[in-house]
Amino acid sequence: MHLSAASTAPFVGVFLSFVRTFVPVWEVYGARKERRLGELNPMPYAAMILNHTGWIVYAVLRNDWFIFVADAPGLLCGVWITFSLLPLASLKMQDRLHGLVLLAATLWCLLAMVTMIISSKSAHATILLWGWTVSVTQVVLFASPLSTLYQAVKQRSSASFHLGLSIMSFISSLMWTIYGLTSKNLFLLVPNLLGVLLSIAALGVCVFLPRPTPDQTAAAQQQDRIRAVELAVEM
Repeated sequence: MHLSAASTAPFVGVFLSFVRTFVPVWEVYGARKERRLGELNPMPYAAMILNHTGWIVYAVLRNDWFIFVADAPGLLCGVWITFSLLPLASLKMQDRLHGLVLLAATLWCLLAMVTMIISSKSAHATILLWGWTVSVTQVVLFASPLSTLYQAVKQRSSASFHLGLSIMSFISSLMWTIYGLTSKNLFLLVPNLLGVLLSIAALGVCVFLPRPTPDQTAAAQQQDRIRAVELAVEM
């Protein structure tokens, strides 16, 4: 059986999407058990609801099983993680989560209304509408770590990046880029190509910038506490 890049890439992309989706599950279990949020940030998982919902609708419109199978678990996992972490978050964070989920629901309701208006006239226009929406959403989500990259370069530290996850993100984005290229789907190609470039940047940070030792991390935390006390005294 002859395997080509066009047929292999989406299978690899789906598999890695599965792995990336369920990587944080054990950490979330730990947070639920300890009843403490710790270092977990619920916002990206709430954004998963927005992102994966759009891709599922787009997959249905195009009858693309690869996209559907890759994104359906992500939606379910995003909902579970978001509502698992919600009670553990501060009131300010809870307000942000409520706002993001409400924004996502409002956006999809508006798009559903537009879809009902234009679908009877042009199925192609409907696909374009959702294609542009999910593509732009994906670009925004991929671009969100840029501030983290900037801070890593500024601080000369790769503490915020995990080499294994960066490699996985690179391969996954590359596979979806190949699938988008071979299927001539720009809505897949463009955001995932950006994902490849950002993954390369993250890998560069992991390789060329040192990761702080536990002693250095503890010292930095101690310095932060000292600064906080000094500021409190000054106030």
